Amino acid sequence: MGILDDMGRLMDAAAKNPRPGLSESIAMAADAAEQAAQFRDAAAGVSGATAGAPGFNPFQNAAAYNAAVRGSGTVTAIVDTGQRFGDTPIYDISLTVTIDGREPYEVVHRQMIAAAALGNWQPGKTTLVRVDPADPTKVMLG
Repeated sequence: MGILDDMGRLMDAAAKNPRPGLSESIAMAADAAEQAAQFRDAAAGVSGATAGAPGFNPFQNAAAYNAAVRGSGTVTAIVDTGQRFGDTPIYDISLTVTIDGREPYEVVHRQMIAAAALGNWQPGKTTLVRVDPADPTKVMLG
């Protein structure tokens, strides 16, 4: 009977937790998708900038991430674009990308950065990047 008791407790806890209804959840998801599309479209206007992922399909993003060339990026400049995703500012980060066997080159990457993480993006900081083998100006972090 332990399992049935546990299921009953879970159902009771779920009933007590306020959560948005289906229509509110769909509206919130649509709003987030619309904001993300605006963020993507704004990034497309910056030479070589990406929002960090090729699109909204997680399977395509994972495939692109796995096919990308690993390297490092050193921050040379960071500029607030004045845009926001929710309350989080969006920045254009200038990086010097270094990949084994290639000359280092400059790229601009558009990224939203929370205030608490801003110290990690100051000039001179280095991060891991993955570079699209077909277009080295497209980078993903990590």
